[in-house]
Amino acid sequence: MMSPHPLRAGPIVIGVAEACLRCGVCCAVETHFCHVQFEEEFDERYTYVYHCLSAPDPASNPGIWLCTACHKCEEACPYETSPLRFIEAAKAEAYKRGLAPRLLTGIIAQITSTGYLFPITPSTERRRGELGLKPLTTEAAEELRQIALKTGLAEARREP
Repeated sequence: MMSPHPLRAGPIVIGVAEACLRCGVCCAVETHFCHVQFEEEFDERYTYVYHCLSAPDPASNPGIWLCTACHKCEEACPYETSPLRFIEAAKAEAYKRGLAPRLLTGIIAQITSTGYLFPITPSTERRRGELGLKPLTTEAAEELRQIALKTGLAEARREP
């Protein structure tokens, strides 16, 4: 059994970390293994999933941000645990504690302020006109701001 850690994700998610037998199947089956497994620090014995699940403070483990939520670990797991649920909870906790990468917080700020992943510049509008495309609108930005407020994403982003 793993030692207690500060991940405040509830008993189900913490149970995932404790239920994982660290068999490595999630990272060893070629047709289903995690893309992160290609990183040099991981191999059949020390997998990406094990790296995430065994961290003393999962939220401060920068490796959690490599997960793209592809669900391959869930599909491959012969014990039906969900490392993804644990990793996503660690990401949420990290975000609340201000440990998310600046790139991610910048992307979230951009999307909630404009509704787009990229800034709408005069150059963007000019190029869209040249291509015969309609001008971009920011109507979705208000809806995205409301979602961010209702889910706590906006509040978490303001924390240091």
